[in-house]
Amino acid sequence: MRLRKSLRREFILTLIGVVTLILVVFSGIVIGINYTKKEAELQQQLRRTLNLAETLLPDVVWRGNQQSINNILRAILANDAVIYARILVGEGGEYFAISQTKQMYQKKTFAEFQNSPDFLISSADILRDGILLGKLHVVISRSEIYGEIFSSVFIVISLAVLLVVAILFTSMLILRHAVFRPLAKLERSANLIAAGNLDTTIDIDSSDEIGSLASAFALMARHLEESFENLEHKVIERTVDLSQAKINAEETSRHLVVAGAELQALLDNSPVGILFVDHQGMIKRVNSELEKITGYRSRELIGKTVEILYGKKSNEGNEVSASAKNFPSLTKNGLCEKRVSLIKKDGSEVICWLRGRAIPVSNDLEGVIWSVEDITSRIYMEEELLKAKKQESIGVLAGGIAHDFNNILFAVIGNLSLAERIVGENGAAREYILAAQNASMKAKELTAKLLTFASGGNPVKATASLPVLVQDAVEFVLSGSNVKCIFQTPDDLWTVSMDKEQISQVIQNLVRNADQSMPEGGTIMISFANRELEDDEVVGLASGRYVCVRLEDKGRGIEGKILDRVFDPYFSTQEKGSNKGSGLGLAIVHSIVSKHDGKITVDSIPGKGTTFTLYLPARSVDSGEVVVRSAIVPSGKGVVLVLDGDRATQQVVGEMFLPMGYRAEMVSSGEEAVQNYRSSFEAGNRFCAVIADVHISAEFDGGEFLATLKGIDPLVSVIASTDDPDDPLFENYRECGFQALILKPYKLLELNRVMSSLHKKTMQ
Repeated sequence: MRLRKSLRREFILTLIGVVTLILVVFSGIVIGINYTKKEAELQQQLRRTLNLAETLLPDVVWRGNQQSINNILRAILANDAVIYARILVGEGGEYFAISQTKQMYQKKTFAEFQNSPDFLISSADILRDGILLGKLHVVISRSEIYGEIFSSVFIVISLAVLLVVAILFTSMLILRHAVFRPLAKLERSANLIAAGNLDTTIDIDSSDEIGSLASAFALMARHLEESFENLEHKVIERTVDLSQAKINAEETSRHLVVAGAELQALLDNSPVGILFVDHQGMIKRVNSELEKITGYRSRELIGKTVEILYGKKSNEGNEVSASAKNFPSLTKNGLCEKRVSLIKKDGSEVICWLRGRAIPVSNDLEGVIWSVEDITSRIYMEEELLKAKKQESIGVLAGGIAHDFNNILFAVIGNLSLAERIVGENGAAREYILAAQNASMKAKELTAKLLTFASGGNPVKATASLPVLVQDAVEFVLSGSNVKCIFQTPDDLWTVSMDKEQISQVIQNLVRNADQSMPEGGTIMISFANRELEDDEVVGLASGRYVCVRLEDKGRGIEGKILDRVFDPYFSTQEKGSNKGSGLGLAIVHSIVSKHDGKITVDSIPGKGTTFTLYLPARSVDSGEVVVRSAIVPSGKGVVLVLDGDRATQQVVGEMFLPMGYRAEMVSSGEEAVQNYRSSFEAGNRFCAVIADVHISAEFDGGEFLATLKGIDPLVSVIASTDDPDDPLFENYRECGFQALILKPYKLLELNRVMSSLHKKTMQ
């Protein structure tokens, strides 16, 4: 019904609008024509009236016949359009008026007519023989014209309205039968079809456009019915397919959930960190190992860019972001491997090995999967191993130099001992010899340091109180210094099995360095603590109990670029000179601590101070103290077999035996010594002693050499000679079968004491 009413209303309104427009235009035209016609008629009447007055009035006015003037005025007023007339009579501007007015305008004056637009005024001069006798004024009412016009318009409009009504009525009858009623039927049928009644018939029997539209609707309904049947069949088939697809989707969803859980479990079980990143560098997924490596929780990483793991330095200036630098290699090769330093949540740095593989989609880089392996400990261990190998290599070199230097020094010290005996109490010469001996002993100490560094200074351990030893060493070094030391020692500190002399040397070197770093004075803080370490808690140390010693000063500190070199041999920040270090101090410290199965580390901030931390294994069983042996001055006689590879040493030793009543026979190899001893023993000339450098024989070690000689002569007396102050023979030479041990280079008095002790035992 909405369609029918809408069309009807629009049609009626349109028809009324069109007819009204035509009526208005037609009325305007009629009014204009009538107005023009009436105006023309009025002007014509006025001209005739004025012409009549011009003909009749001059004689009447000349004669001054007022009655005749009034008659003429009444004759003028006989015209329906004229409502007022007057004649002005006079000369020289002096006039008197004679006027006539229609009844309904009696109260109006000429001035009022003159000032109103509703009236038309015309005037004419009254002339006789060229003489102006007066003026004639005539007033015509326009309302008469309007009245006639309005009457005409009313008649025209009335006829037009009747015409419009007739047209509307006739049009509505025709439209209702020919248009609106068929459209209403068509609308009802369309609504039924829309409601699903596709078999609805459209009962419109017409051959016009409405009939064609109805036929089209009927055809559309048939097609819709056929399409609906096909669609219904397809919907049934599709429903079956969708049901199966839903089942498959649910099954797939379950598999995806399981696969996702398995994938996350696999990622979390990975020994390396896993990181999924999209092509914009945005983190999409991480595993638990990456959380351990970086210190971030997964929710703190997901949704952020990888720049969070590189810190602020990755975006300083106009540099390309760290993640974007990898894209060219990933796009080209599909794989990228590199070593990087990442910044953990707490701000610390961790060294990682990254291995990234691109995830390509449609020939484009969709994302990257990164494996992140924390190699900080491995890098540190490799650096420690490299340092150890470097120290070992330098140690071998230092040991070789020390042995060669020891042989030279032996000749110097031996000859000085002989010279001292020769000069006796000669004052000047003896002083020079003693000065040379003192210098030689300092050189001997340097050789001992080199040998300690070369061999690591095998410690002779005993259980002792570490704080007492440290305090004694500190007091010795800081005697007279403006640097003070504060100790922090717990009551239950564990004891340490250590070589007291070596650990004292370690503490003295460290305290001396701290003292030199604070020339203006200051304070050294030394603290002790018990530590029970897990494996790799401190790189290079096995798990177990340790005593930790921290030496902290407030000195100059050590620059980062040289901090890693402080334990290198011959490296020193001090100038070389008689009062400066040679660069062996901290290298020997490192060697001694390592031989004690411990660890030393260093941390420093330039301008704020340095902290050395020592870890020494704690022990509970006392291993006993080293027995200090004393010597006496002996005398004796006989032949001594001396095994030494250095010719100068052989010569000096031979000279040193002469004042003692002995004669020396020199050999340079173990095989030669065995042959000489066998020959002399078989000939009945036994050597009274054998002095053998246990490290010189290439054919035998010390034990094999001694066993070979005892195989020849079970009563053989062998004195071991070594230039290594930390040689294990110092503690167990008797268990090895040697009667004595002497440290090279030795002086004449030391050799006398050893030979005297041996002679005394032989005599017993």
